[in-house]
Amino acid sequence: MDKLISNNFGLVHLISGILALVFGGAVLILKKGTKLHRKAGYIYVFNMAIMILSSFGIYRLFGKFGPFHYLSLVSTFTLVAGMIPMFKKVRTPKDYEIHFKRMYWSVVGLYAAFAAESFVRIPKFGSFWEAVAWSFVLVFIICFITFLKMRPVWSQKFGKGRLQNVENP
Repeated sequence: MDKLISNNFGLVHLISGILALVFGGAVLILKKGTKLHRKAGYIYVFNMAIMILSSFGIYRLFGKFGPFHYLSLVSTFTLVAGMIPMFKKVRTPKDYEIHFKRMYWSVVGLYAAFAAESFVRIPKFGSFWEAVAWSFVLVFIICFITFLKMRPVWSQKFGKGRLQNVENP
């Protein structure tokens, strides 16, 4: 883990990952349904797609398809599952709620991966797998507690027919 970038796939992965971190965070903070939210969301999705694709060109850790490639497949699923409701011509309040929940977990997964990547680079933090596990667990626990606490507020605001804050696409 002495080199940050091992090949061109790594460089593309790093750049798209940083952009996805920035725009994913922005999407969670921005008022939902606005043009700015949608633009930031599409930039997030585009960079996530590039980051996921580039991950399949990185084999430095295991020399073959490894556990992080499987997590890239999970990221692909959450990203696609979160966007499917937004591609419908007629959307229901439930579609917006599904979109929000799935995209929330997509961004959380990205932040967990960022934490894992950061912690494995801290000398004497523990073994590689301990750093990965603890960083993932901590991020997911914090975000899960936040989700449980905020879910009624978000459901009230974004679902169940209360979509007055959403602009027409």
